[in-house]
Amino acid sequence: MGTGLAYFLAALGSMLLTLNAKGFGTIWPASGILVAALLIARPGQAAGHLLTAAVASVAANLLSGVGVTNALAFTAANIVEATIVVRLCQHWHGDEPPDMTSPRQVGRLASATICGAFCSAALATFISGANNIDFFLSWFVTVSLGMMIVTPLVLTGWTLTRRTARVRTNRSPWEIAALLGMMALVSLLVFGQSTYPILFVPMLAQIAVTYRLGPFGAAAGVVIVASTGSVMTAQGFGPLTPLHLTSAALLFLQIYLLALLMSALPLAALLAKRDELVRQLRIAHLEAAQTATAAMTAADTDQLTGLASRRCILSLLHDAMAQTPVAVALLDVDHFKAVNDNYGHQTGDRVLRRVADAIAGVLRSSDRAGRFGGEEFLLILRGAEIEALMAIAERVRGAVEASTPQSDEPPVTISIGVAIASEGESAEALIHRADRALYASKIAGRNRVHAAEQPSFL
Repeated sequence: MGTGLAYFLAALGSMLLTLNAKGFGTIWPASGILVAALLIARPGQAAGHLLTAAVASVAANLLSGVGVTNALAFTAANIVEATIVVRLCQHWHGDEPPDMTSPRQVGRLASATICGAFCSAALATFISGANNIDFFLSWFVTVSLGMMIVTPLVLTGWTLTRRTARVRTNRSPWEIAALLGMMALVSLLVFGQSTYPILFVPMLAQIAVTYRLGPFGAAAGVVIVASTGSVMTAQGFGPLTPLHLTSAALLFLQIYLLALLMSALPLAALLAKRDELVRQLRIAHLEAAQTATAAMTAADTDQLTGLASRRCILSLLHDAMAQTPVAVALLDVDHFKAVNDNYGHQTGDRVLRRVADAIAGVLRSSDRAGRFGGEEFLLILRGAEIEALMAIAERVRGAVEASTPQSDEPPVTISIGVAIASEGESAEALIHRADRALYASKIAGRNRVHAAEQPSFL
C-alpha cells in the first residue's frame, strides 16, 4: 500500500507540475519508487508491489486526463520496465539490492535502467499508437532519469535505516538538514530567475553535498535539483526560458540532470569506497598492533610459569645494572630430575608453576623474577646491602619449601646463590658469580642460600 500511494502521488505530481504543451515531462519519479520497492521487497512480495503500483498508475493517468486506453498502455509499459530492471539487478547481485557505495554496482544499476527504459519506451510507443521518435525519446529519457535519480535515493535511505547497514553517515542530523536546505535554496535561486545562465552553481553545491554526505547526499541533491528545475521550467521560469522552445528547454534540462547525476553518483561511490578502504586499513593497523603486542608479550613471558622469559629477564637485568645498585639471585629446584623421572614431566611442570607462584608471592614490587632455563630461575633484586638481600632470598627459599603440593606432587626445595653487582661488571659476569654461589649451596647440602664473593680485583 505504501508503494502504491507513493507511486500515485509521484505520478500525479509529475504530470500536473512538469508536463509541457506536448504532454512530455522532465522526469518520471514513480518508476524509481517502484524499482526501489521491488529491490528492497522480501521474496514473494513483488506481485503485491506491482499490483498496487499498476492501480496507482492507472488512477493517476485517468485523473490527469489521459484516456483509458493510453492509461492502460502506459501502465503496462511502466510495469514491464520496472520488472526488467529488477530482474537484471537480481541476476547480477542476487536478492540484495545494489550497493550504492560500489562503483561497479552503480554502473550495473544504470545499465539495467537503460535496458528497462528502452523496452518500456518501445512498448509504450507501439501500444499507444504514438509511433514517432519524439515520443519514444521523451519516454526513454523521462523514465531513465526517474529511475536513476529516485532509486539510488530510496536505496541509500533504506540502507542507512538498517541496523546492520554497512554504509552509515557520521554526519549529525543538523548538518544533513543544513546541507540539503542549502541545496534547495540554491536550486530555488537558480531556477527562480531567468536573467543569468548560472546552471553551474547547483553543480558546485552538489559536489559539496556529495562530499559530505556520500551516496545519500548525491541522490538527495539530484532529487532536489530535478524537482525544482522541472517544476520551474514547466512553469516558464529559470535560466532555460530564453530558449523560447519548450521542447528544447526540456531536452536541455534532462541532459543537465543526467550530467549532474552521472557526476554525483560515481563520485559518491568512489568516496564511500575510499572511506571503506580507510576504515579497513585502520582496522588492519589496529589488528597488526594488537598482534605485535601479543607477540611481544608472548616473547617476554614464559608460557609455563607466567614469569618473565629468559630473554626478557636478561634485558631487564642489563637495564637495571645501568641505573641503580642491583643484585641477582640464581636459584635451582633441588633434585628436579628425580621429580621428572619418578612422577613424569607433567607433574614436573606443575611443580615449576608452584615454585614460580611461591617466588612471585614474596618478592618486593621493585624486584623481578624470570625463568632462566629448565628448573632455574633468576631474580633481580634492588639494593646493595648483603644482609637485606640474603633475607629476601631466604624468604623466597622458605616460601617454596612451605608451598603446598597437590596430592600427586612431591614437596620440593630450592638452592639459591646471591651476587651483588660491582661497578663496571657485566651482566654475564654477575650471573656467573651467582651460579658459583648456587653451586656452593648445592655442595653444602641444598635447600639453602649462599652469597657470592666480590670480584678479587676490587
